[in-house]
Amino acid sequence: MSRSELDLFPKQVLKALNDGTAKLVINTQSKLSASSPVDSGRLASSWNVGTDQPDLSVRPEDWAEPGAGRVELNTPNPQTITFKSDHYISNNLPYASRAANDPGYVGRRGGGRGDWFSSVVNQLDQDAKR
Repeated sequence: MSRSELDLFPKQVLKALNDGTAKLVINTQSKLSASSPVDSGRLASSWNVGTDQPDLSVRPEDWAEPGAGRVELNTPNPQTITFKSDHYISNNLPYASRAANDPGYVGRRGGGRGDWFSSVVNQLDQDAKR
């Protein structure tokens, strides 16, 4: 390996770490949205990514009519997600915690159980390894 190749190695490692972190964060945000119970789509559309602090924004109450199923994510630019920063995926709707933790809420995949949130969280280690 030449000296110039050795000089590039730390930059290549940092780029790979940044790319992997961005993929994990955006993929997890997408999975949470895709698995969320949907009526109007407000819950599924309120998963936000904050860098170095949670993003406390929420979709407005009139986001969509009941039954509309409108889902749109504020997906961050992958270049803004770096390995050196902390990233938070949050949902600050008043009922988000209940929807995520109450077995009475059934995710899109159905099955009669509200384990949609746990299934996404339990996959994080495997997703990070990939």
